[in-house]
Amino acid sequence: MSNKTLHDMVLWTEQYHLGLARSLQMGSSEASERERMLLDYLIEQENELARMIKRYGENASETALSTWVSAYTEQYEPTGRSPSVLSLKGKDTNDILATVQEEHDHILNIYRHLGDFVHGSANELVSDLVHLEEQELLRMSQSANRLEDL
Repeated sequence: MSNKTLHDMVLWTEQYHLGLARSLQMGSSEASERERMLLDYLIEQENELARMIKRYGENASETALSTWVSAYTEQYEPTGRSPSVLSLKGKDTNDILATVQEEHDHILNIYRHLGDFVHGSANELVSDLVHLEEQELLRMSQSANRLEDL
């Protein structure tokens, strides 16, 4: 893995969510109406989350963004994971939501791990990103569960 700064990780996370949205979009053509409703919602949320992360990166301090984190991310290999390989064929709404939650958990694990090593403004940024990811995942799960109740 090449050297990475926290800025690189923020960009990677933004792109990861956009890629996840594209992957979900590709899977929606084979989905039932209920699954398509969920996928449309998740696609919208992933795109919005990417926009929010981009804003975090634009508004974060240069000190935080320039923090080197490559030594702390190697075990997670963030650049080796791509949501474009998600297979949604034959999955119901619960399976789709579980797949998306797994993808978010991967990102959360990276940032939680980083939070153990970075300090000051970098730690604040990492904590903010963890909180954002957790809150959005919770919101997506609650909304998806409401869809199941329909």
